[in-house]
Amino acid sequence: MPSQERILTSTDGTKIWAESAGDASKPAMVFIHGLSCTALGFDHQFADAELLTDFYLVRYEMRGHGRSDKPLDAEAYESARFAQDFKTVCDAFGLNRPFLWAWSLGGTVAVDVIAAYGPESLAGVLYVGGGVLSTNHIGLCAHPTILGLLPTLISESADDVPRGAEGFVDSAVASPLPYATKLQWMGAFVAQPRTSRFHHIHRTQPHDVWQRTAKGVPVLVVNGKEDQHCLYENMIGIARTVYDSVEVELLDGVGHSPQFEEPAKTNAVVREWATRVLRNA
Repeated sequence: MPSQERILTSTDGTKIWAESAGDASKPAMVFIHGLSCTALGFDHQFADAELLTDFYLVRYEMRGHGRSDKPLDAEAYESARFAQDFKTVCDAFGLNRPFLWAWSLGGTVAVDVIAAYGPESLAGVLYVGGGVLSTNHIGLCAHPTILGLLPTLISESADDVPRGAEGFVDSAVASPLPYATKLQWMGAFVAQPRTSRFHHIHRTQPHDVWQRTAKGVPVLVVNGKEDQHCLYENMIGIARTVYDSVEVELLDGVGHSPQFEEPAKTNAVVREWATRVLRNA
């Protein structure tokens, strides 16, 4: 089936860009990108014939990013707003208990969704590429490289924006990106207001509710061993205190973006795991 792009209206009126691909009768995966990125980071998944054969794929751009609205007030970044955005997307595309495929800071949305709608709202969570478990755990799992970049990333000086964008994008992969791709990824950073970036990093979440209720949700972690954004061993250790079932796939020579750097392997691992989870449900 052809892809379908839509501009959706969330509960508070924020416009959310979303796109679907594949057969809507198949089990669904919802893809959520990381900080200062866009859904373009999942192009390799939306072009994967085997994934599209077995799953209905839906991606959207978080508020404050890409083609979605970019509110500046802190209230727009409360946990309930992120849960409502997710539900708005699921309702618009008729999704029931989808898998949540999260890249980097997109992983925090699992906390919002589980706290708002319960663990039964998700078939599983895939932390692919330095998944941030909750904003409460950013400090425990942040790699020294990204911590060193942080002052520039949230600097109020316009002169810091190009340097912040380039450093952020360069550190997101183990090997240099083609220049055209690098400019595309830097463009996503530059298109995001600094205030929105700040609110995404510093927002509070009901992580206590998540920690108390999420244990039955199946989890897959796919991570590059050269990740410069996430101390993945710390992240995996924390995940195993929250979730009962955490499977891990570590990739040699891959950085913070397995879905882009090693898409064939990443997609195959995800497809096998998700198929098994559904079979055993």
